[in-house]
Amino acid sequence: MSISELFHIGMAYLKGGLIIGVLFILLFFAGYYVVYRKLCKGEKKLPFMKLLWWGVLIAYLVVVIGVTLLLRGGYYGYENAVIQPLFYSYRDAWVHWSAAAWRNIIFNFCMFVPLGFWLPIGLKSFRRFWKTYLAGFGFTLLIEILQLVTRRGIFELDDVLGNTVGTMIGYGIFVLGEFLWLAVSQRKVQGGHVPVRDVLTAQIPLALTVLGFAVIFGTYERQALGNNPNGYVEVLDKNLITMSGRNDFDRTEPSLPVYQVPTLSVQEAKEKGEEIFENLDTRIDESRTIVYDNTLVLYSDPSRYSLWISYQGGGYELTDFQVLYPAAGEVGETVTGTEKETIRNALFKMGASVPETAEFAEVQPGKYRFTADMMEEQGIKINGTLTCDYYGEFGLGSVRNGMVSCVPYKDFPAISEQEAYEKIADGEFSYLPGSAIAVSVESCEIKYSIDSKGFYQPNYCFTCAVNGEDGEIWIPALK
Repeated sequence: MSISELFHIGMAYLKGGLIIGVLFILLFFAGYYVVYRKLCKGEKKLPFMKLLWWGVLIAYLVVVIGVTLLLRGGYYGYENAVIQPLFYSYRDAWVHWSAAAWRNIIFNFCMFVPLGFWLPIGLKSFRRFWKTYLAGFGFTLLIEILQLVTRRGIFELDDVLGNTVGTMIGYGIFVLGEFLWLAVSQRKVQGGHVPVRDVLTAQIPLALTVLGFAVIFGTYERQALGNNPNGYVEVLDKNLITMSGRNDFDRTEPSLPVYQVPTLSVQEAKEKGEEIFENLDTRIDESRTIVYDNTLVLYSDPSRYSLWISYQGGGYELTDFQVLYPAAGEVGETVTGTEKETIRNALFKMGASVPETAEFAEVQPGKYRFTADMMEEQGIKINGTLTCDYYGEFGLGSVRNGMVSCVPYKDFPAISEQEAYEKIADGEFSYLPGSAIAVSVESCEIKYSIDSKGFYQPNYCFTCAVNGEDGEIWIPALK
C-alpha cells in the first residue's frame, strides 16, 4: 500500500472519527445543560478542556479501530486461526526488501505514538509510565485478539510489539514536552522540576527504535548485492516434509556469475511507456498515472490500453481493452496455429523485440510464449519469457514481457546442488507453513531472479512434484 493510499484511508477514518467525537461533545453538552443544570439543578462548571480531550481521544480510537479492523476483509490465507511469531514481518520485509512492508512496520510504531502522548495529558494517573505502557499493550492486544476471532486479519506479535513501543515513544515525547514547558514557564510540579534523568530514561524506547532501524537499513546498504526474493522467511518443520525421487546431486561448490539488469527511475519508466504508446499511436493519460514502489501504471488517452512497467528489469504488462473486450457484434477470438514470425511482427509493431533464436511455443490456444535462456546478443545476456494473446486482425490482446537484458557483474562463491537439496529436506525454502509436504525431486538447474538491488542472482531450481502437483522449488545459490 502506497503512502498516498495510507494517507487517504487515514483521512477517511479521521473524518468519521471527528464526526463521532463532535457528536460525543454535543451529547455531553446536551446532558450537561438539560439534565444536570436544569433538571438536577447542578452548579458545577462544565470542564470544557476535559471534554475536548475526550472528544479527540474518541476520534483517535475510531481511526485506529477503522484502520486495523474495519478496513480489512476476511483473511483467507489460512484455514485455521493464525498467530504469527515474533519478528516474522521483519524477516519477510528483509527477504523481499519491500518498501511497503517496511512502511507498514514503521506505521505500526507511529500509529500508537498519539496514544502514549495523549493519555498522560488528560489523565494524571497515566503520568506514571507503567500505566501508559500497559494501556498501549492492552489496547493493541485487544485489537489483535479481535482480528483473530473475527478473521479480519491474523494475530501478529510484531504488531503488539510495534504498537506498544509506539505508545512508549509517545509517552517519552510527553515527558520531554512537559519538561520543556516547565522549564520555559519556570513552573514546578509537586516535588520540584521533572528530573532530567526521568526525561532521558523516557527517551530510551525512541533511541532503541531509531538505532534498530538504522542497523537494519545500514546493513542492507553495505551489502554488495540485494536480497534474493527466493529466500525463506520461516523454517518449515522438517518432520512434516517427506522427500522422494532423486537425492544425489553434484557436491561441487562452484563460482557462479551475477549479472546487472536495468533499474529504471520513475521518469525512465514513464519515458519507456511513452515510447510504447507512441508505437501504438496513442499517448499517456497523465491524470490516471499511478506510481507504486516497484511499478509504474500508465493508461492511454483514450482509455484503450493499460501498461504496468516494473522498475527492476524494465519488464511490463500491456493490455488492449478494445481487443479483449470488443464492442457488441465484434466478438474477437484468439487465433491458433499462428507462425512465429507473425507473432514477432505483431510484437515489433509495438516496439517489443524478441531474439530470433528464442524458443517459440503455443502454450494455450491462441496464447504464445517466447523463451530466452541466457541467450547472448552483442555481449548482453537475454533471459526470461514473453507471452501474448493473439487475436489475428484485431492484434494482440495482452503482452507480458518478462525478458531481461543483463550484463556480467562478478562471480560469487555458491553452495553445491547437494547442499541446496538438503535445504529443502531441512525446510529452508519458501512454502506455506504448518502443512504436510511431500516432495518428489526430478532434476535441478540454474535459474536467475532479480534481487532487490537490481542484480540478477543464480538459484538452484528443483523441478519436482509437491503434494502430487508439478512445480518448482527455488533455493538461492550464493553463499
